[in-house]
Amino acid sequence: MEIIKLGESLDVGSEIELKIIVGNRIIRLFCTPDSLEELVIGFLLTEGLSENPNVIVEGDVAIAEVSKEFSLSINSSGCAGIYVDEPLKKLNSSVKFSIEEVRERLFELEGDHYRKTRAYHTALVIEKGGSCVKAYDVGRHNAVDKAIGKAYKNGFDFSRSFLLLSGRITAGIAKKTIRARIPLVVSKASILDSAIELCNKYGLSAISFATGIAVNCGAISV
Repeated sequence: MEIIKLGESLDVGSEIELKIIVGNRIIRLFCTPDSLEELVIGFLLTEGLSENPNVIVEGDVAIAEVSKEFSLSINSSGCAGIYVDEPLKKLNSSVKFSIEEVRERLFELEGDHYRKTRAYHTALVIEKGGSCVKAYDVGRHNAVDKAIGKAYKNGFDFSRSFLLLSGRITAGIAKKTIRARIPLVVSKASILDSAIELCNKYGLSAISFATGIAVNCGAISV
């Protein structure tokens, strides 16, 4: 095989297949080989599979215990299709964030990993008062799960935090945020109508700087 450089080239992003063993089932995620334990912890939390994740990772295999029954489905977006037969719970925000304090954190989305490769999505969980964790991955859902997994391990109060991501806010991202009990999701990219519907139904606030709108369900100060 010959790799031909077309002028100045970027670094190539990394991706592996992670196998998550849950009982007698295997869930497969294609992800960047970084922060794998946090990825699985966040995945279990945001898919509603466990409220107290117990995870062991060895190489490209993770073993996880879950407390909920679930089914698997094929998802055309390339993300794992998990269904837990349990309704989402409405959020009640106990904290408010201003547009400006959120906007001033946007620069953190473009870290070295993104600039060197243009291959990765970035996500952050930012707690009121300044505590912050950051994660990156080839998949926007994975980046969100890694950031939430890191925040969980660091004892963040999710009810006093917001999620910031580089990718668009879809229904899937909105559901992950709601399950993590985070009252605000922010993106420099667009928001979809399906996500706005979930915001309205479950009390999730959202800010999309690309779309130029904010959905205020109580977590945004005006």
